[in-house]
Amino acid sequence: MPGTDEYVLTGGRVLLPDGRLEAGAVHVRAGLVAAAGPSDDAAPGVERIDVDGLIVAPGLVDTHVHGGLGHNVMSADADSVAAIGRRLRAAGVTSFVATTASVPFDRVLQSVRGLAALTGPAGPGGADLLGVHLEGPFLSPDFRGVHQQEHLVEPSPERVAALLDAAGGALRVVTVAPELPHAEAAVRTLAAAGVRVSVGHTAATFEQARAAVEWGARRATHLFNAMPPIHHRSPGPVPALLAAEPVHLEVVADGLHVAPELLGALAALPGVRDRLMLVSDGTDVSGLPDGDHHRWDGTPVRMTGGRAFTHTGGIAGSTSTLIDGVRVLLAAGVPLPLALDTAGRHPARSLGLTDRGAVAVGLRADLIVVDDEAAIIHSILHGQWERP
Repeated sequence: MPGTDEYVLTGGRVLLPDGRLEAGAVHVRAGLVAAAGPSDDAAPGVERIDVDGLIVAPGLVDTHVHGGLGHNVMSADADSVAAIGRRLRAAGVTSFVATTASVPFDRVLQSVRGLAALTGPAGPGGADLLGVHLEGPFLSPDFRGVHQQEHLVEPSPERVAALLDAAGGALRVVTVAPELPHAEAAVRTLAAAGVRVSVGHTAATFEQARAAVEWGARRATHLFNAMPPIHHRSPGPVPALLAAEPVHLEVVADGLHVAPELLGALAALPGVRDRLMLVSDGTDVSGLPDGDHHRWDGTPVRMTGGRAFTHTGGIAGSTSTLIDGVRVLLAAGVPLPLALDTAGRHPARSLGLTDRGAVAVGLRADLIVVDDEAAIIHSILHGQWERP
C-alpha cells in the first residue's frame, strides 16, 4: 500500500481508452492520473509499486444498484448507503448510482431528497455516490417485475417537476415506459434537464421505443428483462433499442437474467459492443447468506446458491456485482479488455462523465488492479488504495 499520494504502478498491463491492453506504467499524483503509457518517466524518488502480471483498468461504475447486505437505498440513511458503498468497493466499484423502487410517490420524493443530500465523495473504504436512478414508478403494470402495481403512476408534468425539484441536480437516470400517458412530455423535460432517460419495464412496441429515442431517451433498463421478447412479426422494443446508436444498453450479466451466449453475441456485434454496459441491479439481499430473508418492503425471498428467488421460484432481483458480470462475459468468450470496458468505461460514458472511466492523463485515479481471470487484487479511489 502506497505511503504517499504519489506513486507509479509498474510492471503490469494498462487498459487504454481505445480498448487496447498494453504493457506500461500508470503514474498517480494527488488523486489523478499524471501519466499512463509504455514508459515510466516519473522522478527517481517517486514510490514504485510492482503489479507484474496484473492489469490496471478503470474503476467500475455501477449505474443501477438498489442495495446490499440487508440495506436498501430507499432508506436514504447515511450508514446504510455507506455500507452498500463498502460492499461495492470491495468488488471494484468506485462510483455508483442509487436506484429507487416503486412506493407511494410522496415516499419516492422523500427518498430522492435524502439520497441527493448523500451524493458525493465516499467515506472510508466506500464508493462515490453519483446520484439517483429512479426506477419506478413510471412503469408498465404489465412488465413491472417486483415493483408493486398499486404504486405505479403516470409521469405527469406535475410529478416530473416535483421529482426534479426534490433531486436538486442529483437525478442521473429515470426509467420510463414510453407507452404511458404523458411519456413524451416527461422524456423531453427530463432530457432537457440533463437526465438520462431509460426505456424499461415497458410494453412498448418497436415504434414506441423508437419514438422514445427521438424524444431524447438514451438508455435501456436491463435490456431483455421486463419488456416483451423479440418476435419476427411483432419485434417489440429490444430491436429498436439495439438499432439506436445513441442508446446505452444495460444488461444484468449474472448468468440468470440473460443467457451468457446471448451476451457474447451482443458483444461481438459492431455498433452494439461499444454501447453494452453491465449493471448489477443488486438488491438489498445481495451478499446475505443462503436462507429465508425479507426485502426492505417486507417481501419474503429465499437465497439459494447466492441467488434470490421468490417463494414461488421467480427471480427476486440480482445479487451479483459488476466484476461477477465481467467474469460471465469472459466465460462467454468476450475478450477481457471489452469485458472490463462494459463495467467501467461504458457506464461512465453513459452518464456523460468526463472525469473518470478511463486510464488517461488528468482523469481521476479511480482504478482497479485485476488478474487475467478478473479477480480484484486492489481497488483505488481518487488515488487511495483498498485491498478487498
